Amino acid sequence: MLKLGFCVEFVRLVMKCVTSVRFSIRVNGELLPFFTPSRGLRQGCPVSPYLFFLCVEGFTSLLNHFGGMSVDKGIRVSYRSPWINHLLFADDSLISMQAKVESAQRLNEILRIYERGSGQAVNKEKSSVYFSPDTSTPNKLLLKQTLNISVEAFSERYLGLPTTVG
Repeated sequence: MLKLGFCVEFVRLVMKCVTSVRFSIRVNGELLPFFTPSRGLRQGCPVSPYLFFLCVEGFTSLLNHFGGMSVDKGIRVSYRSPWINHLLFADDSLISMQAKVESAQRLNEILRIYERGSGQAVNKEKSSVYFSPDTSTPNKLLLKQTLNISVEAFSERYLGLPTTVG
């Protein structure tokens, strides 16, 4: 948040809200002693989506303007619609780019910068890549190696929606 320009007092206040949380669990009607979580916010915390959007704003800025240029234009749904190079949902990110080594290298650098700034890292074991049908096999292998992602293609659905249409 500091790197996004928020003042120190605001960041300190937000961090106090996140780090001063204590929980207690009721077992068989008896309240057990309080404990402090060691892994930050939990799923369902009402503050979590707001903090997520604050953090990913930095990621969005990096994707759109890293070194004066974007990772790639991405995709668009029609000739006159805007280009979309990424979509964010909860803790998932979907990044669209041309199958070029230069784009993959730029994305890797953006991910490293984001990780250093936010403390969040991409789990390459849970990541996958999807190629258009006209991408050559040698190019697919080179890009998977560059991105360090071995799983190719999505399952038939992503977040409940079909990954391919038509």
